[in-house]
Amino acid sequence: MTAPRAHQEGPASAGALLWRAWDGLVWWAKGVTGESKYQAYLDHEGRVHPDRPVMTEREFWRDEYRRQDANPEGRCC
Repeated sequence: MTAPRAHQEGPASAGALLWRAWDGLVWWAKGVTGESKYQAYLDHEGRVHPDRPVMTEREFWRDEYRRQDANPEGRCC
């Protein structure tokens, strides 16, 4: 008789679970801080406008802050 599969994989499963939890936490933190916006911009440009040159990360953030200052309706302050 063999042990249940989850029991046989014990430490490997725990490590995989911790790794998935860490990845989820990093994903959440990047979303909350806005860090994921540049990657979303790159993904969009590559998918929708592959012929257009993309902004550098510095250019992107300058443009993002300029747009936020011009349209402050979505911010608390």
